[in-house]
Amino acid sequence: MPSTYRTFTGYQNKKLNAKQWLPDEGLPHAVVLIVHGLAEHLERYNHFAKFLASHQIAAIAYDHRGHGHTDPESLGYINDEQGFNLLVEDLQFVYEEAQNSFPERPLILFGHSMGSFITQRFLQLFDHQPAGIIYSGSNGKPPLSLYAGIYVAALIKKIYGPKHRSKFIHDLVFGAYNKKFKPNRTESDWLSRDEAMVDLHLDDPKCGFISTISLYHQLFSDLKKMHAHLPFASHDPAIPVMLIAGSRDPVSNMGKGIHNLERLLLSSGVKMVAKKLYPGGRHEMLNETNRDEVMNDILEWIQQYIFT
Repeated sequence: MPSTYRTFTGYQNKKLNAKQWLPDEGLPHAVVLIVHGLAEHLERYNHFAKFLASHQIAAIAYDHRGHGHTDPESLGYINDEQGFNLLVEDLQFVYEEAQNSFPERPLILFGHSMGSFITQRFLQLFDHQPAGIIYSGSNGKPPLSLYAGIYVAALIKKIYGPKHRSKFIHDLVFGAYNKKFKPNRTESDWLSRDEAMVDLHLDDPKCGFISTISLYHQLFSDLKKMHAHLPFASHDPAIPVMLIAGSRDPVSNMGKGIHNLERLLLSSGVKMVAKKLYPGGRHEMLNETNRDEVMNDILEWIQQYIFT
């Protein structure tokens, strides 16, 4: 499966590192645009993209601002005030460029974790009509503790400045996730039951970094803003949506958040929501012990709802 690096031009001419994977022969039947999560990068989806390409589906992924090879010298920092909004604006430009690269091919959005929230906000703000949407490791309305997070992050930002990297906030978020898996082998046990995949994440300098307090504050604040609106505003209700999560994913509130998101989508008018909750799975189902099952489920969903 041939893969090539490319550059997308995001909002305000920001250059974004990207990569695409194509089938060995012939035109793809569809295109999956991958929107990655916080403190990771596009290369972590290499195995998933190759799997798609082997089934005649092209894949495109890009590194957000403050992530991967887009901003390797300033990981975890985007902007003093508008970081999350810029990520959403970037997706609009990447979406259009991906669409132009493969005209007349159905384009599917795949958003993982923070990428799923970027995708949800993107659909609230823009009129693009993807052929399908897959949310991985996502959630519906956040817990009330989000409001405390906004207040604390704003206070730390005011005292130490927007580029401060607060281990306190970092531990408050990710430490809380990991506590659910005591006794812990590592600080990232919450990601997967597959120890080898967890170790790859820990050994990757472009993963798991402590983001700046401005990014945390923006993320918390915009999650609150996003959930004040229905997640599928003014879009074609026939667009199919797939939700995938592990039953022990703390980001998805141990499975409860996926049920919550399903209810929100249905209340927004979505007619087709397919939900796959994997028993025992943690946050990264594409890196879980049953990842082959997960990828095949995604493929079957695409073949059933996108190709027909």
